[in-house]
Amino acid sequence: MEIEKDNEDEISLKEIVLNIKSHINYLITQWFKIIAIGAIAGCLGFCWAYFTPVTYSAKLSFVVEESKSSSGSLASLAGQFGFDIGSSGGNGLLSGENLLLFLKSVSLTKETLLTPYDSSKNYSLADEYANLYKLRSKWASSSKIGKEIFFPPGTLKQPYTRLQDSLLQTIITTILKGKLIVERPEKKAAFITVETSMKGELLSKYYCERLVQKAIDRYVQSKTRRQKSNVDRLQAKADSINRALNNKTYNNASDLERTLDINPGEKTATVTAEVSSREKMMLVNIYGEVVKNLEIAKVQLTQETPTIQVVDEVMLPLKIIKKSKLITTIIFGVIGVFSMIAFLIIKKLFEKAI
Repeated sequence: MEIEKDNEDEISLKEIVLNIKSHINYLITQWFKIIAIGAIAGCLGFCWAYFTPVTYSAKLSFVVEESKSSSGSLASLAGQFGFDIGSSGGNGLLSGENLLLFLKSVSLTKETLLTPYDSSKNYSLADEYANLYKLRSKWASSSKIGKEIFFPPGTLKQPYTRLQDSLLQTIITTILKGKLIVERPEKKAAFITVETSMKGELLSKYYCERLVQKAIDRYVQSKTRRQKSNVDRLQAKADSINRALNNKTYNNASDLERTLDINPGEKTATVTAEVSSREKMMLVNIYGEVVKNLEIAKVQLTQETPTIQVVDEVMLPLKIIKKSKLITTIIFGVIGVFSMIAFLIIKKLFEKAI
């Protein structure tokens, strides 16, 4: 029984070796087809690399440092042992990982695209994007659009037409899908990097810088909105009391001046001056308390304001991204060769099975 089993194993192994040799011999006879397909695939790769446009990469990194820690001592202790119980996420609109998502939001991208491209104030980043990617000429030659479309700089409330909004939405989708990278190098790190890759060097630079600046402004505004409202309210109250105190000071001086020429026998003649002096002192005390509360509120506002520092700025010239013709040709050629080999083997096995 064991001898028969060994013979079967030997026969099966021999069949495998013979099949492999048969396939190799078959592929050798088909060498011309394999080389031809590999050469065609390599040419396609060369053409793809040749016609792929040059893009410019703009990269900017900044660090966000919260002035007040939003996590408790338990979260800090857990973080020392490698556990994350929500200390870095935050519940705010732009806290933690939410800031990364906000940098890739449609509203922020639209607001950035509608900023002026140059000092002329009538040519936006969206206009430059449509020009560089030849979208405007494509729109003009389209049977559905049939005209050139522009996007004047302005706020999000700019009364654009339905067509303008639709085309702008297409540009935003394209940018968010493949031309913008926002990431945090390490999960626990405070560093955030933003990288844009576009055809125009200045377009890539301006978009990256303005996107980050608008995100930072919105982030700081979100973090300090409540405390800033308190400071503004106290400041308005202090200014109002200060004006009333100045008026009362002049009125009190006028009342005291009139008491110098009155008849000493008239006891009630000085009442007006005393009432004016008492009201003045009350305003002085109230003003002092309001100013003290105002200064405390300003200190709290400073503590609530996060520190955001740009670490690596965008510097010209930008990094040029271009497909290597040699490497692309080799990769496409190898893929073509292996694809043809797989096709020939499958074809032979199919014919043998039939």
